[in-house]
Amino acid sequence: MRSISRRFGVAPILASSLIAASAGLALPAVADAQGTGQTPETSSGVISKTPGNPSTSSTGSGSVSSSGIQRREQSRSGAGRYPKGRYETGRYGDPHGMYSPWVPADIPASNQADRIVPSGSVFHNTFEVWRLPGGERMGMLGSNLLFDVHENLRLGVGTYGALTGNRGGFITLGFAGEARQEVSESWQLNGGLFVGAGGGAGGLELAGGGFMFRASGGLTYKMGRLGNIGVGVSWVTFPTGSVKSVQPYIMYEYPFYTALTKGWPKGNLGPKGGLMAPANRQEFAVGWTGYKIPSSVKNSGGGVQNDTMQLVGAKWTSYLDDRWFMTVGADGAFAGDSAGYMQILGGLGYRIPLGESTGLKVYVNAGPAGGGAVATGGGLIYGGGIALQQMITDRWALELALGGMKAGSGDFKAMQLGLNLSYVFGTPRIARGDQPLVNLSSYRASPVRIRALNQTYLKADDNWRTQSTNSPVNNMGVALDYFINRNLYVTGQGLAAYTGDAGAYMTGLLGLGVQADLSSKWFLTAEALVGAGGGGSLATGNGSVWQVNAGIGYRITDNLAFTLTGGRIQAPTGDFKANVIGAALSYRFGVVTK
Repeated sequence: MRSISRRFGVAPILASSLIAASAGLALPAVADAQGTGQTPETSSGVISKTPGNPSTSSTGSGSVSSSGIQRREQSRSGAGRYPKGRYETGRYGDPHGMYSPWVPADIPASNQADRIVPSGSVFHNTFEVWRLPGGERMGMLGSNLLFDVHENLRLGVGTYGALTGNRGGFITLGFAGEARQEVSESWQLNGGLFVGAGGGAGGLELAGGGFMFRASGGLTYKMGRLGNIGVGVSWVTFPTGSVKSVQPYIMYEYPFYTALTKGWPKGNLGPKGGLMAPANRQEFAVGWTGYKIPSSVKNSGGGVQNDTMQLVGAKWTSYLDDRWFMTVGADGAFAGDSAGYMQILGGLGYRIPLGESTGLKVYVNAGPAGGGAVATGGGLIYGGGIALQQMITDRWALELALGGMKAGSGDFKAMQLGLNLSYVFGTPRIARGDQPLVNLSSYRASPVRIRALNQTYLKADDNWRTQSTNSPVNNMGVALDYFINRNLYVTGQGLAAYTGDAGAYMTGLLGLGVQADLSSKWFLTAEALVGAGGGGSLATGNGSVWQVNAGIGYRITDNLAFTLTGGRIQAPTGDFKANVIGAALSYRFGVVTK
């Protein structure tokens, strides 16, 4: 049993599977008419109706209160109550109409037959300084996205990356959880756990196989709309490496609410003729970035840095209003002799409309980066630029960006050119409290699936690694899938090594997948992926990789499933070739969008 566990990584997939299974608890139940919060028994799993209510007028897709209709008519003539501000015509944001007039949901609870309960969510950020062997110190930024699964428990995914010291490129990915207890209206006790994998910048020495465990405890002060701040103490260990450290941390988190559904209900959530809740513009982009590096820049070994580097990655942009936006994205090198280079950047920007379908963005960003012998010093890079965005359809946009990046304490600097393809959509602007579906007449539940992954690489070429060539490599990670239709989906995946003397290996992949039912419980699946990967002694050449997988899955419940796969991963420009055995636990849910 011990040899099997070591070879195929049974324990980590069980841990990550537990988190993925628990994620189902984070998704909101649709409240019944009396506000019990229990999920109604309907064919879609989302909508319930209250029969025989004299104050409602039934339609084929739900019910609308007569008072709600009256207020809707008042809003058209300028009367009634609705949020003040700029509301523009069109379909999406500024200038695409996400900020259209809306009447607040003050319908009595007895008439709110169909409701969604928003899920509490938080961007949780910490900074701490790890003590390394020999008295060395490394400042680490932790960023987690957490969702409420219980009144006192959050679960999610996260990353830790070096910002200060001499280990730029030391980055980990994994799963996070936090328990909390209110002690007063403003103060809160909390304890957290993080299980992940990664390394870099001396990964084998510090991170060993790459497995990371972090535990923490602290005190949080809630500042209302400004977010929350806190302090605490954390303990970090890499069991097969040399990192073992206890240190204080500081914390800032930004709470918000998301509208999610259990499963994939079909059609619009709200009834025809209902009200239109205002939406926040969202953009999800995949793209290419090219760096032009001056000849004066040295790499981390003191030699001349290659004058170009090409990266591929993904980015999420969320608008705070009709102009200001926040971004978070990750990119990996696939060309330019910098295999293993990775950057995770967050930023802030402002969008200036230039017409009905064109906008100019001005932005700044910063975050941890390194690997691939790129001299990012302690790991912090920062920069900014401008981007011209052109809507090519109601949903899709092309974006051309020009800017620059610089390392905070290293030699790296570069001008950059980027090209992104973005999918534009809206999510309802909501706060705590039930949201009547009568307010969501233009929204639908977009079908999304999250997967906790474990993949084992087995040698398929004698030169696949530069060391430990006979050791398999176990990786853990996460995949997010969007289903275009019942059988076809697009997927983004990130994985990092946790055993096999490959600490610092990471890969990010994008691709297409298909799924076909064999019965109500069993299904087949296959996918083709391309992306970037490197580090941990795997011979990936310039960093580009491709992967194919196929397998069989079993639905444990309507929304929870387990999958076993086999596949192949290779580097077109290197000797890295491996057969892949994979296992995944997946959960499907709907993201309320328009």
